Amino acid sequence: MRSIVAPAPTSRVVRALPAGPRDTLARLRTRDRIESIARLRAAARALGDVDVSGWDDDTLHDHLEDLSKVLCALDTELSRVADAVRARGFRVAEPKAA
Repeated sequence: MRSIVAPAPTSRVVRALPAGPRDTLARLRTRDRIESIARLRAAARALGDVDVSGWDDDTLHDHLEDLSKVLCALDTELSRVADAVRARGFRVAEPKAA
């Protein structure tokens, strides 16, 4: 009678591959896109914290030039991003209320 000896188990570490793009550049681009959306959300939150209704007229007058420059720059950049989305055939739509 022959004796059967089982082979010794090999120890191998199996690592799960990340879900999503496997190419390093694609992962970097994906991270950049996610970070871009996070920056846009942060900008929206920051704007939500601005309330000039409580500023007195003198304060508003003193800061009007800077405020106007910033508002125009924001409008330009928001329009640029929205136009780029629309140019690709997508629609910029307001989110539905929860």
